[in-house]
Amino acid sequence: MAIPWFTIISVASSAMQAISTYNQGMAAKAAYDAQADISKLKYKTQRVEAREQGVKALKESNKALSSIIARGAAGGILTNEGSMLFQQSLSIREGAEDFQISKINQELLQNLGIIEFTNLKQAGKQSKQTGIMGALTGFGTDMVALNQTAGGGLFDDFQNPFTPAKNEYLTGYDAKKSAAQKLGLLSSG
Repeated sequence: MAIPWFTIISVASSAMQAISTYNQGMAAKAAYDAQADISKLKYKTQRVEAREQGVKALKESNKALSSIIARGAAGGILTNEGSMLFQQSLSIREGAEDFQISKINQELLQNLGIIEFTNLKQAGKQSKQTGIMGALTGFGTDMVALNQTAGGGLFDDFQNPFTPAKNEYLTGYDAKKSAAQKLGLLSSG
């Protein structure tokens, strides 16, 4: 019997193509995972910057408050009543508002970071699944095309152990028992 070189080369080529498709899916997943990690770090850095802005706003508010109190005391005005107290209240309010805005920014950045991280991880998972399915379906399609190109008969010697027995008198339980015996799951006795 002659060695079917064309068949061997075709199967090997199909297998390599399937492996390549699988590896592309894994590489895409790795790229998305890396992007997700970078995104996580980026948003964490931005949250720290927003927190620093809040601290800076409080420091500026304290400086302004100190300046108001110092000017009032230097001018001989009572610092705990009247227009001096009003100016202090305004300065405190502005500082608190700026600090609250920085807290809101921190929360927004955290939420955006979580969303982007989750989306990139999901895209990676999807790429992995697409790579696996592409490899399997591509290999299967190539095998069917190879069988048709060879004029059929390439897989004729393959017997599916789950098909009913050829004995037309076996039905129901006996046919399942016969298939199980072919698989070696049951003894033939």
